Amino acid sequence: MSDWNAETYGSRWSEIYDGLPWPGPDQAVDQLAKLAGGGPVLELAIGTGRLAIPLAQRGVEIHGIDSSAEMIEKLRSKEGGADIPVTLGDISSFTTEKKYSLAFLVLNTIYALQSQEAQLSCFASAAAALEPGGTFVVEAFMPDPTRFRRNSWTQVHDIGLDHVLIEADRHDPSTQQILEQHIHLKQGKVELFPAFLRYIWPSEMDLMAKLAGMSLVERCGGWSGEPFNARSGNQVSVYRRDEA
Repeated sequence: MSDWNAETYGSRWSEIYDGLPWPGPDQAVDQLAKLAGGGPVLELAIGTGRLAIPLAQRGVEIHGIDSSAEMIEKLRSKEGGADIPVTLGDISSFTTEKKYSLAFLVLNTIYALQSQEAQLSCFASAAAALEPGGTFVVEAFMPDPTRFRRNSWTQVHDIGLDHVLIEADRHDPSTQQILEQHIHLKQGKVELFPAFLRYIWPSEMDLMAKLAGMSLVERCGGWSGEPFNARSGNQVSVYRRDEA
């Protein structure tokens, strides 16, 4: 477990990633295409192209960066995926020659960066990649420490005659870290799919953006634009790079 790094997610998850019950991309693609405003777009942690491919199909010029060669390979194997320029690199610290009207990071991936320093660096890298007045969008779940009992949590996600899927988590509130292990048991075979997260409260995220020279424009409870409030389980935060 101590060997977790940015590449671990791709090497462990790439073969099952597209089969996971992700939400449909249509609402996110609609909103991102509007925010792009006809300019070029950069997706941080582009993965297998869940959003990038439908954006490209709408005529959006999209580029990507990802730390996993396995995820990039999956993207390039799909129709239209090979036409999307993708850089193998670290989303916590990168530079681009091109400037973008929009950069985005979705599906909780900001939490995959393991320290506040790495998350701050990600915001700074994203801001530097934007045109003045450009937009950075971050989608993430809302932290809920109350679901942990004695700083741990276990749940059965799926069960059948010959399989079971269990999630086991350990929570450290002092570091805001959650160590997850998704355990797949099937016909005597055991597979482990780890995910180590450092969650961020919205106020902390806003401060990271401010330090990077960006300001919060809007925060919604999801891609359909529902209000963000105390009951929201998700957040879509829209930041704008300062003009100066």
